[in-house]
Amino acid sequence: MSFPHFIARRILSDKDRQDRLSRPIVAIAVLGILIGMAVMILTIGISTGFQREVRAKVTGAGAHIEIVPLSQNDAKDSQRVLIDQPFYPSLDSMDGVHHIQVFALKPGIVETADDIQGVVVKGVGQDHDWTFLKSMMVAGEILQVGDTMYPTAVISQWLARRLRRGVGDSVTIYLIRGREEMRPRKFKVKGIYETGLEKIDHQLVYVDIAHLQRFSQWGLRAEIRVGTSALNKGSAVLEGLAFGGQGDHHFEWPGTDLLGPGPFTICLRGDTTFTLVVRDGAGTVTDTAWATIAPGPANGAPCLPFGSLTYHTSGGSATRYCGGFEVALNDHRDLMKLDDRIYRDHLGEGMRTITVREKFPEIFAWLELLDTNVVVVIVLMVLVAIINMTSALLIIILERTNMIGVLKALGGTDGMIQRVFLIDAAYILGIGIILGDVLGIGLALIQQKFQVVRLPIESYYVDSVPVDLSLLPLVLLNLGVMAACVLALVIPSMYVARIAPAKAIRFD
Repeated sequence: MSFPHFIARRILSDKDRQDRLSRPIVAIAVLGILIGMAVMILTIGISTGFQREVRAKVTGAGAHIEIVPLSQNDAKDSQRVLIDQPFYPSLDSMDGVHHIQVFALKPGIVETADDIQGVVVKGVGQDHDWTFLKSMMVAGEILQVGDTMYPTAVISQWLARRLRRGVGDSVTIYLIRGREEMRPRKFKVKGIYETGLEKIDHQLVYVDIAHLQRFSQWGLRAEIRVGTSALNKGSAVLEGLAFGGQGDHHFEWPGTDLLGPGPFTICLRGDTTFTLVVRDGAGTVTDTAWATIAPGPANGAPCLPFGSLTYHTSGGSATRYCGGFEVALNDHRDLMKLDDRIYRDHLGEGMRTITVREKFPEIFAWLELLDTNVVVVIVLMVLVAIINMTSALLIIILERTNMIGVLKALGGTDGMIQRVFLIDAAYILGIGIILGDVLGIGLALIQQKFQVVRLPIESYYVDSVPVDLSLLPLVLLNLGVMAACVLALVIPSMYVARIAPAKAIRFD
């Protein structure tokens, strides 16, 4: 143990004079540091917790990055894009990417017997990651994607209260396409969620993406109509029908000399299968339908009469399209880097990316403001600690004026004596910091486990104060406070240089 260290410990452990003024001053300084450290720990933990929770809700309801068509102008109304892309689904194997999934958005109006509400209908596919929404469910369950016979939807708690609907009830959603077309679709409420984010809870309704694919008519659907000729009862009438796509339909009948949609009068001489392929002028994925016509018993006419029909269809090519792709990342801090990389290396012409920061700029501006608040609180608490320690150190120096004079008379240098009092200050700081750590971390753990402090979710996005404690910020905070305070105390400790040994020894 060095000599300055030895003297510093003897000063702190001196119990011979209980009436020293420095004792209550030191106790007050320790108390101030204790409270300041606890406040700083809670400030960092709560701020980080808020940022984590809000960011998780924003990205959980959507994703960190959306890949959408370049032609999309309305963020609430998706334009079609082929699901078959070079990056899907292999993009989730890229470093930093957690998951990729298809989605589609359409504006709509929810109607009940006595109320209406504008919403954004989000279609999700079988690759959708339900982890976030499961944690937000307050009633019912998530969608069973693929079961389109019984259309179901998941709505928010806010919307359920406004529309007075619960799990199992029906809601009518008017889907909007363009400026004029609006069609009603009835859905059964499968589940109810609550995130606390107004932009999500007041708007977002989850449905199977198949409903939006069919409503938007992104793909083509081919059908064959077969009937009996009224003029020639020994013949069948064949007609091609086309729906969806971008219009300008083209009809092809492979293996025949038929042209166009028809109708065509067909002379049956046996079982005959007709194939119809529908295309459009915009390059939409084609659709195919098949019809096998079996003739009835011969009646002496040149053509056999129409008997029975077996019809087959692919269901349309709308299932080959979606509104875009959502990309979830492992770490939100990689957002800008991975956004640039995805756009540069994986997207072709006609595609672009939208980050969650671009979709919710006001929320992320608020989250960044929390960092400023943390800095302000830390600076204020450190200044208070420095003022407390400066007062305590000066009083300790004044009380030890005689000792300083003796040490100087014995050959002690100003630097050595200065180190004695800086070591004293470091001990006092260490005690206050450790006790502050215990108090701050203890309160944070109690809040984490028991959620003692509750919040109105509609105002703060969370229903209790979130706390996120990480080891590295705590270590950096402790080291930073200790270093800042000790360095700041170098100036008041220089007062020992002004003490003259001859006067100091006569001080008592």
